[in-house]
Amino acid sequence: MSTKLQKQNQWIANYYFRLFELTKVSLHEISKIVEPEYKERKVERHTLKEYIEFLGTDAAAELFGCPVATVKSWRYGHRQPTVKQAKLIIKATGGKLDFESIYGPVDEIEA
Repeated sequence: MSTKLQKQNQWIANYYFRLFELTKVSLHEISKIVEPEYKERKVERHTLKEYIEFLGTDAAAELFGCPVATVKSWRYGHRQPTVKQAKLIIKATGGKLDFESIYGPVDEIEA
C-alpha cells in the first residue's frame, strides 16, 4: 500500500479503533445490568431509508414520534434528522440503527 493511501486511511483506522475501545467499555458496564437480546444474530447495518421502507412511512412516523411528511423527507433524502431526532430514532429502533445508519459512513466525507 502506498504511503499516500496509508495517510489517507489512517484517520479512519484511528476512528474505528477508538470507537471499538469505547464501545467495549460501555458494553461491559451495561452488561452488568442487561445483556444484548440478539447476540446470536449476524449484525448488519441498515440505512434509515431502508428501515423506513421496511416499516412503511406511517409506521415509521408513529415509531419515531414525528409527522409522516418528516419521515418521507428523510426517506427521500431531502432532509436529515437532527441529532436529537437521531438519538430518539436509535432508541426507538432498539439500537438497530446507529448514527452511521442515519447520516452515512464517516469515511464518505469529501476532502
